[in-house]
Formats: sequence, C-alpha cells, structure tokens
Amino acid sequence: MAWAHDVVRVRVPATSANLGPGFDALGLALTLYDEVDAWIRPAGLSIEISGEGEDLADAGEEHLVVQAMRAAFALTGTQPPGIGLRCVNQIPHPGRTGPGRNGRPGRGRPGRGRPSWGRG
Repeated sequence: MAWAHDVVRVRVPATSANLGPGFDALGLALTLYDEVDAWIRPAGLSIEISGEGEDLADAGEEHLVVQAMRAAFALTGTQPPGIGLRCVNQIPHPGRTGPGRNGRPGRGRPGRGRPSWGRG
C-alpha cells in the first residue's frame, strides 16, 4: 500500500466539563484546544508532546492517540510502517485536575486503555 506522507491535524475544543465535576452541567465551549498532528513515517514511532501530559511522550504504543490510530488502521486491514505524532495540549487532562475523562476530551466513559468508538 502506498502511504501519503501529508500531516493530518485534528483540533479538539475543550468544554466546561473538562474543568471538573459539576461544570459539565453548564455545557460551555472554552477557548482551549488540544491539537494533534499525525503523519506516516518510514519506520518507528515518534511522539512529541507539549503542554498537558508532556510526561507521556515516552508512552510509545501505550499512548492513547497511537492506540486510536492503530485501531483505525486495523479497520483498513493494514498498519503503516511508522507513525509520527505531535500533540499540543491545552486542555486539563484527568488525574491532573480531577475530571474522570480518561485522557479524552469529549469522552467521559472509561476505555480501559482502548479506543472506545462505537461503545456509547
């Protein structure tokens, strides 16, 4: 399979639910975003993180975004030779400020370390 080597950017906005328990009832959009740039590499895995969760750059294949990408590629029946990932995180992540969002802005259900598409 021929892989495109363009960078794909995903920008996820925060909501008031990311601030902690009780704030989810407000349902306000905030001007905080997590941005993820991803691209196909010739080999290996490269993760760069700045902001919230920057200590997770060494997570390797256990990084939630990498797991989600692997699951998406698995649906196509193939995996790329390598993945490059750059995360710029402004949204408070769980375990650091309190809300039980499991590292996923916009997702409140536990995923037990797996992508949770299609599970509510």
